[in-house]
Amino acid sequence: MSKDRSTQPSVLPTQTGNKLPLAQGGYFMYSAQPLHILLFVLPVLIVYELGSTGIIGGGGVSAKLEAQDMLVRFFNLFGVLGLHLPAIALVVILLVQHLLSKASWKIQPAVLLAMIAESAFLTVPLIVLGVLVEPLVPMMMSQPEIVSSPALNDTLQRIFLAIGAGLYEEMLFRLVLIALLHFIFVDALGFKHKTGIIIAVVLSSLAFAWHHNEVVSPTGINWRLAIFYTLAGAYFAMLFIARGFGIAVGAHLMYDLLVLVVMPWIQGQES
Repeated sequence: MSKDRSTQPSVLPTQTGNKLPLAQGGYFMYSAQPLHILLFVLPVLIVYELGSTGIIGGGGVSAKLEAQDMLVRFFNLFGVLGLHLPAIALVVILLVQHLLSKASWKIQPAVLLAMIAESAFLTVPLIVLGVLVEPLVPMMMSQPEIVSSPALNDTLQRIFLAIGAGLYEEMLFRLVLIALLHFIFVDALGFKHKTGIIIAVVLSSLAFAWHHNEVVSPTGINWRLAIFYTLAGAYFAMLFIARGFGIAVGAHLMYDLLVLVVMPWIQGQES
């Protein structure tokens, strides 16, 4: 039996990074494990969920992210209702995966700090990509897809939206969609593991680009934006596969914080 058709699952969401040589020990191993991923995303997950209910920031987040709304509708298909179900599901998935992995419950605080630093560093390729494709693209990407119009002039609202986009767009397009596509093409249709991964990356990246409404307008397709979002989606997908869900969320969140919060603040100071 070939390696591609082993009896073990080829891709476990959040744990894919464990399959690379770099992940065989130390930081790269711990940072790709479900326990440390959960501890890494849990603080921002709690902040966003509290913000969405108004417990933090008073009135609550004035917009619902489209990615979050799509996840809620997905759960509704199974008769399960609730705005906070995606957050609960994410925590449960990570806990179950940790239990199934039979890994130690020992926490490495230094790993969590290093994950923050790595996430910040991994925003650099996105910034360079945006400048190469179109100088205004990074600022345009800073507008997360929303269901209702937000009060983006409020810094706290921008922070909540950056956190929510980093969490729920990665959950939808990487954690759910890549795993689903891999299951369809590898487990159901019998494609080789590497082929399934390539297909999953390409299709999830195209879906990520299509998800952003400004790519397609009544006047036609903005090809520069389409290229940027597709390449950005592929970049996040490769981070997810190579480094796990936590780093993918961290890089996405850091980038959104940079262009939604930090850059507008700097521009405000200069004006």
